[in-house]
Amino acid sequence: MMVTPSYTAAADRPVSMALRAYLLITVIATFSRPTEAVLSVNATPEYIHSCRKADVQFNSCIKETFNHLRPYLIDGIEELTVPPIEPLVIPKMQMENGHGAVRVRAILSNMTIHGASNYTVLNVRSDMNKYRIDLGLFIPHIEATGNYDVNGNVLLLPVRSRGEFWASFENVTALAKLYGVEVNKEGVKFMKTERLGIGFKLEKSDFKIKDAINMQNVIGEAMNVFLNENSAEIIEEMKPAASQAIGKHFKNFLNNAFLQIPLKVWLKDSE
Repeated sequence: MMVTPSYTAAADRPVSMALRAYLLITVIATFSRPTEAVLSVNATPEYIHSCRKADVQFNSCIKETFNHLRPYLIDGIEELTVPPIEPLVIPKMQMENGHGAVRVRAILSNMTIHGASNYTVLNVRSDMNKYRIDLGLFIPHIEATGNYDVNGNVLLLPVRSRGEFWASFENVTALAKLYGVEVNKEGVKFMKTERLGIGFKLEKSDFKIKDAINMQNVIGEAMNVFLNENSAEIIEEMKPAASQAIGKHFKNFLNNAFLQIPLKVWLKDSE
């Protein structure tokens, strides 16, 4: 069980709201490692719930496929070199937003995230003739800790901050839009993720930082109060850049799995 650091309210800095949106959706992703292993077309591992395109309840079957996978992702899938997601460990991610009132470059490192494995796929819409899958997901609670380094401007004021963070998010709903293509490797067909779009909503968020640079900055404290009072607007401002960054990382994660699992293994009536 995680223990929330005993940071005081005075420790919060202006960058807190700018980081929230990025941290929230990082929990859907992890990093991947290149691998040469490929599953046999004649075997269906226990962690795969296969479907058929001809099934009139195909979308429900795909939903069950992703929900069935959840307990295996907790400890990782060794033969696919998929790392555990509980906790989800992300060595480094970065984001840059150059538009609007919040223009910052953020680098997050040494992140440990709890709660991502408790996801539920609520609904699925798909068109497998075009390799299109939309997933609606829900995660009740997420906590994250790590290090951050932020440089930029918030509401025209310069921001330079570096230190440690703790973040909490409640009742997160997300939509992942997967755009895939069919690829052929030595006569075996696979699905590759070409593009991944992500959107999200949340009911509540809390964020604390321990700033190693601006520990006694009174102006920074005043700005932090303002940002907390306008958190919803600032999170909305950060969504495009955060979604782009997390989509790139999660696409790599999906391909690490999809490019090792032949279509016939999880889509039984593939040609």
